[in-house]
Amino acid sequence: METSLHIQKVSIKAQSLEGNILGDSTSRDIALISHNFGDESPVLIGLAGFFGSGVSFLNRSYSSQDFISTLEKICLADPEISFMIALPDSMTSFYGNQYLNTPAVGNYEDFIVKDVAGYIQNRFGKRKLGVFGKSSGGFGAYNLTIRNPSLFSGFVDVSGDSAFEYCYVRDFPDSIAAFRKDGIELFLENFRKSPTHKPQELRAMGTAAMAAFYSPSMTETGKLDLPFDINTGLIDYKVWNRWLEFDPARTVKSHLDVLRNKKIILQVGNRDEFSINIGMQSMHETLKSAGIDHEYREYDDGHFSIEYLYEYSLPILISYLRTVK
Repeated sequence: METSLHIQKVSIKAQSLEGNILGDSTSRDIALISHNFGDESPVLIGLAGFFGSGVSFLNRSYSSQDFISTLEKICLADPEISFMIALPDSMTSFYGNQYLNTPAVGNYEDFIVKDVAGYIQNRFGKRKLGVFGKSSGGFGAYNLTIRNPSLFSGFVDVSGDSAFEYCYVRDFPDSIAAFRKDGIELFLENFRKSPTHKPQELRAMGTAAMAAFYSPSMTETGKLDLPFDINTGLIDYKVWNRWLEFDPARTVKSHLDVLRNKKIILQVGNRDEFSINIGMQSMHETLKSAGIDHEYREYDDGHFSIEYLYEYSLPILISYLRTVK
């Protein structure tokens, strides 16, 4: 299918990922999508959701509006719009990414802000940068902005992980069962060998991955501290509270000064299958109470196949980046 967009792929050596404990490759592809790209064009970094990577944005769909079709509609509506979008390969041996530095996975915050952003600035010159993503990618977009305010001028968070007690705890029963059966190490080994996975196994892998990012063992390198006791099944609040330190519905309160000067667009479906709409609405209420300018939109939709939401938000972020000082 022909497209008006210019799409190319480059490969970089990600120095930030050298020596990662999982042995994941430091050679990483970045898909670059551009339209009318010139000296003043901003660059957006797109972050994939869990179980996805940069190339996932390029997948065509015939049952819903995919990301490329969304960009094409944006360009058709405004032929003069000018941008580049960088979509990095962020896949790990935990089958996804939360875009944080962690000894149990690797330095993936550094990968984005140093390797990917560094490549963009070195090749195309200093640019205004924005970041966007859905689900884990939305979490990453928000988190990278508050942690690197001098780099990113704004973000789009679509259904980003938030209010962790609603979006994660529902997976704990299946995770407890899986880890009781095999132990977490054998579970991970078997998962990585298997050509297919049951929904329960996917949920257990998601829990293991979140532990790798939020609660890596503080005593054994490469090990994980789980937010529950495998034997009793009860929440381990000492570990669970470590998870909550990353929850955007909570951390937004301590980053209001940083967010006051950013372009913020929050989008979510009111029927989100992971109840992420609760966390996103909480973020909205906190920002509204603090008088921080932002956009918050709820849609009559769920968590999946909602790339069409970018048709509204990406042009706004691109326009902002072209004018912000």
